[in-house]
Amino acid sequence: MTLDSRLATVVDAARSKKAFRIRLVDVKDIASFTDTFAFMSGGSDRQNRAIADAVEDALRLTGERPISSEGGSNGTWVLLDYGNLVIHVMDEDTRRHYNLEGLWGAGRELELPPEEHPASAPR
Repeated sequence: MTLDSRLATVVDAARSKKAFRIRLVDVKDIASFTDTFAFMSGGSDRQNRAIADAVEDALRLTGERPISSEGGSNGTWVLLDYGNLVIHVMDEDTRRHYNLEGLWGAGRELELPPEEHPASAPR
């Protein structure tokens, strides 16, 4: 199954800021308030904010703006709510502590597009 272009945009934007442990979970059959969760981590508060900003900027180019966002001033956990897509950018300690992925473990994991690596420069 191919990821829809909106979710691919989220993944590409997050990867552009070196987000890691990116997971997309389809919860439309088990949650009443959203269809998909995106979980990702950064190595610092600053990186988390940069990842969230990159995702928000990329979606804005497609005409989308979040309904709400939280955590930008702190950065340990930034949440972007697009209604049927909720994006969580967290540091690893926060991610482990709240274990949202475990709470939504009945959801269906979506396959991420392969990472594109630039061709090696000739030596």
